[in-house]
Amino acid sequence: MITYRTQLNRLNKMNFLITGATGFIGQRLVARLKTEHRIKVLSRNRIHAERLLGVPVYDWNYLLDPVPAEALEDTQVIIHLMGENLGNGRWTEQRKQEIYQSRILSTRKLVEAATPNLKRFICGSAIGIYPGIGDAIYDETFVVPTEGNFMQTICRDWEDEAKKIENKGVCSVSIRTGVVLGLGGMLEKLLPLFKLGLGGSIGDGKQWLPWIHIDDLVSVFIAAALDDRYQGPVNAVSPNPTQYQEFSETLGKVLHRPTFLTIPVFILKLALGEAAALALNSYRIKPAKLIQSYSFHFKFKQLSTALENIVQKS
Repeated sequence: MITYRTQLNRLNKMNFLITGATGFIGQRLVARLKTEHRIKVLSRNRIHAERLLGVPVYDWNYLLDPVPAEALEDTQVIIHLMGENLGNGRWTEQRKQEIYQSRILSTRKLVEAATPNLKRFICGSAIGIYPGIGDAIYDETFVVPTEGNFMQTICRDWEDEAKKIENKGVCSVSIRTGVVLGLGGMLEKLLPLFKLGLGGSIGDGKQWLPWIHIDDLVSVFIAAALDDRYQGPVNAVSPNPTQYQEFSETLGKVLHRPTFLTIPVFILKLALGEAAALALNSYRIKPAKLIQSYSFHFKFKQLSTALENIVQKS
């Protein structure tokens, strides 16, 4: 059921504050939102962000500075996407600390700075909160363990920090994102190799890959910001997860290229260390809330359709 306030939100311009707006997801989100709503952005590089996004930007170094008070004025919705890229290199102890702090500390500061006009806090999260092993299917009812691997620890602490904003009467939503397909992210690295016929699977290719098209993911964030029904953790993945072997074969077919090569597990571990888990873990995730609770309409349900759409634009 659509509530009165949800209908009101859809009719009226809302005031958004967005972090991580210059990233792969953030740019698409700002482009969609700014046509109907008022957008402000927090960034470590104000001049670059303003040129790129065309919206007001406030300088914010989350490690050193409090959230600028003027950025929070009249803000009704915060969408928090900030976080160091997980896929950039090996996870050294220093790198792991940077990855962790960029999510946890920034979220904590935003929660502490929240003003009475704030109504909704939409925070990033990831499917890494799940075990990442085997063929078991997981949805939002999964009980997160108090101890887990690096990714589970980040996501659990990230969501815990975001949830604290509820003590101020603000609704919190944590978007557990899967592998995002678009002209950026994972595909940005894979497409050149696959176009040369050098693509293929990793290991035995049986690991599950929970994917979502960038357009659908942006729609999930917008729906979570404007629809009162959204709350708590939400799995932002396609209802049709695929195994890595099938993903590779489908991408090869879309590009009309062979996919004979296989990357051995030990080589990936030698190259990336602990970060190899991003490609080797198996996440069979179900978007239960999106389908059963929110009746979310996926524009791209099938992998082949999603990849064809992206390749046409590349």
